[in-house]
Amino acid sequence: MAERAKSKLGNERVRMAVLLAVLAVVGVVAVIRLLGGGGIGGGRSRSGELEYEARNLRPLQTDSIGRLDDRSVESGGNPFAFRPPPTPTPNLTPQPTPIPRPTMPPRPTPTPRISIGANGQPKPPPPPFDREYIGHLGPGLMQVAAFRREGDESGSSEIDVAAEGTVLDGIFIVREIGLESVVIGFVGYAPSEDTRVPLSEK
Repeated sequence: MAERAKSKLGNERVRMAVLLAVLAVVGVVAVIRLLGGGGIGGGRSRSGELEYEARNLRPLQTDSIGRLDDRSVESGGNPFAFRPPPTPTPNLTPQPTPIPRPTMPPRPTPTPRISIGANGQPKPPPPPFDREYIGHLGPGLMQVAAFRREGDESGSSEIDVAAEGTVLDGIFIVREIGLESVVIGFVGYAPSEDTRVPLSEK
């Protein structure tokens, strides 16, 4: 144990000696630098030794500095007095020529409908059916259709009853009676010209 303590003490003394030697060297260097006229970081810079030389600079023009412009804006009258507005400059640009609108083609005239007669020859269309289908009566094959048409007096109406095959006004043929519509044919016309009349909602 004693040997170890002596060894540690010897090591610490060596370290202290090295540290003191380093500090002494640093101090000597610092004193030499200060006494030699330079700072610790280096020699002092002397401003008197610096030289400045201008290259490729144009001479400064100082003759016009301080002069006042003799020119001034002259007014021909009192700016606060009422004066007529200036005459507007006429616009000499010619007005553009309007582009004409395209002409619409005439509407085609509807071709009148041609119906087919019972003999297969073309005929004028039959007259429109002038009655309202308001319902049917009777059972099975004995059903009859009820139609309403305008009466002779204004505001009045008349009811017509017709079975299948009945001809009304010598023109209209009751061909078929259904729950919601009837099929009406026309005397002298082919069955292809038949029309279906729906049940009236009134």
